[in-house]
Amino acid sequence: MKKTLLSAVLVCTLALSAVPNIALADSYDQQIQEKDQKISELQGKQSSVQTQINEMTAEIETVSGQVKDLEAKQEKLNEDTMKLQDKIATLKVRIAKREALIESQARDAQVNGQATNYVNAVLDADSLSDVVGRVQAMNTMVKANKTLMEQQKEDKLEVEKQVKANEEKVAELVENQKELETQKNAIANKQAELNVVKANYAAEQATAEQDKSKLKAQQEAAKAEQARILKEQQDAEKARQAEEKRQAEEAAKAQKAFEASQAKAAKEQAATVESSTAATETSSSSTAQAQTSTEPKAETTTNSSVAETPVVSTPTTSTGGRVDHTGSGNAYSPGQCTWYVKSVAPWAGTYWGNGCQWGASAAADGFQVDGSPTAGSIVVFAQGQSVGTWNADGAYGHVAYVQSYDAGSNTITITQGGMGFPTPMGPNTATLSASGLTYIHP
Repeated sequence: MKKTLLSAVLVCTLALSAVPNIALADSYDQQIQEKDQKISELQGKQSSVQTQINEMTAEIETVSGQVKDLEAKQEKLNEDTMKLQDKIATLKVRIAKREALIESQARDAQVNGQATNYVNAVLDADSLSDVVGRVQAMNTMVKANKTLMEQQKEDKLEVEKQVKANEEKVAELVENQKELETQKNAIANKQAELNVVKANYAAEQATAEQDKSKLKAQQEAAKAEQARILKEQQDAEKARQAEEKRQAEEAAKAQKAFEASQAKAAKEQAATVESSTAATETSSSSTAQAQTSTEPKAETTTNSSVAETPVVSTPTTSTGGRVDHTGSGNAYSPGQCTWYVKSVAPWAGTYWGNGCQWGASAAADGFQVDGSPTAGSIVVFAQGQSVGTWNADGAYGHVAYVQSYDAGSNTITITQGGMGFPTPMGPNTATLSASGLTYIHP
């Protein structure tokens, strides 16, 4: 009875010790299987994500091509605008000079009486041939004056035509710049979207892989613990079996000794009653001691587990003879030196041409132009002329705004704009020698 009870207790102990570890291992297997399924789903989505990436890449290439086309168009518009401004400035200087000549002739005719001089010239002729010669000369002069007026009229019309064309070019340039900025922003947005898609996919994939690695490490640890417990259980089972065998052998020995003592007692009973009684007590005591066994104690171990279009108005002439351009708007190309100076000095001419032409254009409009630097004036650089650390353009020259003048060092501090500067729309500040330069005064 005791032997059977001991076996049942040991079996129950082994069963209870193994259950939590088996359940723990199964739990890790299930979790790892779930991670594998998630990784498989992510890999299944990869083709879809890659398709989106390819589409975004294609869109970026398309937009990049559009940006290149717009930049080429921008450069062509700048060239056309500068040529138009050059032509307008040349015409305005020519008109100004011709107007001065016409005004001079008009004053001479008014003061000296030109019609009377023509009659006197004919009456004072010495001969008929002299009369004919003088009449032809006067006719030539009249035709020349008429031609001069017609040319003046044609040039003025041409100026109006070129001004309108320039305004259209500038308006197109401004719109082109807006479109260029829009396209560049589109590229930036697409690239940002592309980076977000890649980052999200990489992060999710990495997280799943890391979780799987952690679970595998935990599973290996659980398996090692399970193997350790299983070995302990096997060792305990072997010890139990050995103990049962030992107890069986001892019981057999005790039974054999009991039988022997019983036989001996029967033989000796006849001799004396006292000897038989003593022999019987000794045999019973030995048998009781042989049958006594120790019950083992069971131990249970558990394991836990991210510029508007310029409006150009007609300039007016002030009472001092100087043309007032203050309200004429800015018709120069944005990002050019002329555009910047006009923006900080509104009194500058609207169609004075390229930088190297501003001196002659300003003089034609009645402004003071000389070599004396003053704060608030405009400094003009001829083609290729030094602008401190660099030279003006060999074809168009350069203009800048004089911020201050230091008479002690004979230097000027200027602010300027232009496509070659980090900030084309200005201001870009520099200090240089004031000598040998042309200045336009307001």
